[in-house]
Amino acid sequence: MGEQLNTPDQAGKRATIFAVTSGKGGVGKTSLSVNLACEFSRRGHRTIIVDTDLGLANAHILAGIKPAKTLSDYVEGKAELAQIIETGPCKVKFISGGSGVKEMANLDDNGRARICVAVEELAPFCDVVLLDTGAGVSKGVTDFVHLADHAIVVTTSNFAAIADAYGIVKVLVQDGYNKPIHCVVNRVRSPEEAEQVFLKLKGCTERFLGFDLNWLGLLPEDSSVEGAVLKRAPFSEVFPGSVAARYLAKLVSGLERYVGAPRTTPQAART
Repeated sequence: MGEQLNTPDQAGKRATIFAVTSGKGGVGKTSLSVNLACEFSRRGHRTIIVDTDLGLANAHILAGIKPAKTLSDYVEGKAELAQIIETGPCKVKFISGGSGVKEMANLDDNGRARICVAVEELAPFCDVVLLDTGAGVSKGVTDFVHLADHAIVVTTSNFAAIADAYGIVKVLVQDGYNKPIHCVVNRVRSPEEAEQVFLKLKGCTERFLGFDLNWLGLLPEDSSVEGAVLKRAPFSEVFPGSVAARYLAKLVSGLERYVGAPRTTPQAART
C-alpha cells in the first residue's frame, strides 16, 4: 500500500468502518467527520478518512490539505490507491473525493463499487475508517453507508434537517441495513434541546420502521467551530479547550467501544 500506510495487522484484524451521513446538507457532517478522525488518531487509533461526497468533496479543506490526487484519479485509473493518500492533522490519513468533478458526481455503479473495494483494501492497515458521505438518499450515499459497520446520522434541531435525517434512516432500513445507526444532534443550545430532537427521531424510527436508533450525543453551538473553518483546521486541534472539543471527546468515547485497543501511543494531553 506504499509508505504512507501502516503495516497490515498480522492477526487479520480490520478497521471499524463508520459512515457519517445526514440526509440534509449543511448540518456540520463534514466538520464532525474530520474532528472525529482527529480525536481517534490522538487516542492512538490508526485512522483514515475517505471523503465519499463525490464531486463536492470538502473534507480536505476543513483539514487544511491540498491533495495532489483524489478518488477521481483512482477511479479513472490515473493513480494507485497509495498515491491518493495524504497525511493531515493529527497524523490522520486523508483521501479526497475530488471537488467540482462532474464525472464523480454522476458516478455509476461500477465506479462506486471500485471505491468500496478500495475502502475494504484499506481496512487491514488501520483501526478506524471514517466515510464522510454526501447529503441526500441517492445510491451515491447509501452504497457507502451499507459498506460501514456503523452509521452516524447527523442532524440539527431544524425541522427540515430532522425530516431528512429520518429520510436517510428510512431508506437505509428499507434497503436492509440492520447495523447500528447512531444519532448526533449538532449546533444545539442545550442538552435538553438535543434530547427533544433525538426523541422525535427515535419515536418515528420505532413506530414506522421498527428500528431502534442509538443515541450517541451532541455538539453544542460554539463559535470556535466556525473560527476553525476560517482557519481551515479542525476545531479540536486549534481550539482544544472549547466546549465543542469537550463534547467531541465524549462522542469518540462512545464509539471507542466498537474499536479495538489503540495500536500506537496516544498523543500527549494538551493543556
